[in-house]
Amino acid sequence: MVKPRLQKIEFRQRLYRRRYLVPNAVTLANMFCGFLTCIYAASGRFEKAVIAIGLAILLDGLDGRVARRLNATSRFGVEFDSFSDLVSFGVAPAVLMYHWCFKAQADEFGVLVTFIYLLCAASRLARFNISDPNLKSFTGLPTPGAAAAVVVAVNFAPALSPSFWVTTIGALLALSLAYLMVSRIEYLSVKTLRISGMNLWLRVGIGSLIALIWYNNQFGLLLLGYGYAFSGPLVACYRKLFPKRDLMAKVDVA
Repeated sequence: MVKPRLQKIEFRQRLYRRRYLVPNAVTLANMFCGFLTCIYAASGRFEKAVIAIGLAILLDGLDGRVARRLNATSRFGVEFDSFSDLVSFGVAPAVLMYHWCFKAQADEFGVLVTFIYLLCAASRLARFNISDPNLKSFTGLPTPGAAAAVVVAVNFAPALSPSFWVTTIGALLALSLAYLMVSRIEYLSVKTLRISGMNLWLRVGIGSLIALIWYNNQFGLLLLGYGYAFSGPLVACYRKLFPKRDLMAKVDVA
């Protein structure tokens, strides 16, 4: 009786030591989705590229929670997650945008614009790595938020005819998101939002947005993606115009 019990204890101990593999597997899946996005974008399969990077965004919100739940946080996991984010939210959106709106009309110009996007994404991730992880807000647009803005634009119009306006709008979009990532503009962390702390109008707005996504997912997701991407500048302007009021104070965070 003693030997089977010891074997059971040893088995549990081995499982406990290997718990670090679980969050790292989620991070690996995130990186793989970013890699798939590049493959699909290069072959013109933009709908599948959108799905792949959308999955990467969802997985990015899971690995940290899984690690904390299993008490499996590690320095390796932090660094691995950072490299994974660079692939999924830096390289993948840049490659997707290049093939979506630049390659056919402005090849070299598109390379420059999308590289600037990648450079700003890498800088944003580096700044995040040295910042306080317990802050309730972000300084600069988070890279998943910028990637989401790219994805919803591609999802809204996956097939574009090459033209001057497509190139111009694509460049403005990429450079605007690049600037917002490295800016000092404050963004609310979605992970700390609490519905119970929101006022009635915010709840109505979120409910209306969910209904719009249900009715027309392309337009609803476009509104959601760019609503968050430009919420930082809008709130900053509001604070300058009305310094005694604070929109962030109306939203309770965990």
